[in-house]
Amino acid sequence: MNLKRIVHLLLLATLVSAGLIGGQTSALAAPGFQMPIPCGLRWTTATHSGHASQWMLDMVSPSGATRGTPVLASAGGTVSASLLSSSGGHMVVIDHGGGWQTRYLHMDRRDVAVGNTVSQGRQIGIVGNTGDSTGPHLHYEQKLNGSVQQSWFNGHAVPLTWSYNQHFETSANCGAGDGKFWVDTFANAPGHSTPGGTQTGTLYAGTNYVYCKVWGPEVRVGTAYNHWWMKTDLDVGPANQWVSAYYLSRWGNDEAKDNTGRDLPNCT
Repeated sequence: MNLKRIVHLLLLATLVSAGLIGGQTSALAAPGFQMPIPCGLRWTTATHSGHASQWMLDMVSPSGATRGTPVLASAGGTVSASLLSSSGGHMVVIDHGGGWQTRYLHMDRRDVAVGNTVSQGRQIGIVGNTGDSTGPHLHYEQKLNGSVQQSWFNGHAVPLTWSYNQHFETSANCGAGDGKFWVDTFANAPGHSTPGGTQTGTLYAGTNYVYCKVWGPEVRVGTAYNHWWMKTDLDVGPANQWVSAYYLSRWGNDEAKDNTGRDLPNCT
């Protein structure tokens, strides 16, 4: 082995032991994290002096519609913790590989168990106010090898702010996972066994997922109407039921789109 090769290897070993190369490699391998809330929602983020790290992130809806919002996996991975903690409340930890983890705290409910494999956008719980919490919010962390990092969403860093309403993020977590599409509904909507058929339950107003749409009987109130029906799982009642797209908050007559403006797929 020539002298130049020996010097190169010694330098490489020094950089690795100092963590200069290893740290950069891990950072480059970071997952493509997205906000842990449904596609299209615009929330405000901040930290506070009580956090163990300034990069721990709290987030709320500026409209006040925080509690009950679905919490989504920021990236695909495996659930390594799902527990009720006196400080963190209902919390979930997801391992993403390469030393990366995300943590979700203070939820009102957990929808996953240890060992579950989740895709990006999979619902893992709902935002709440459990544990050491002074009001409904989602506490969120991105960690690398056990250390909290500055959060990145959709390819950009979330700036450090110390109070709400200084910075806002709009979620691009739009895959929803499991063939789900996120929509907003303006009122509690009756669920039906078939489009326009027997009423079987209720889908609560707010942010919900749907699977697909079919054309069916018209629902009309005044000048507002819609013939599209969306397949979904009801909040009260069975799964795989039908709700009229009349109840969508964002769109007009005979439209059935998700929160990004994409047409919902037709049911097959």
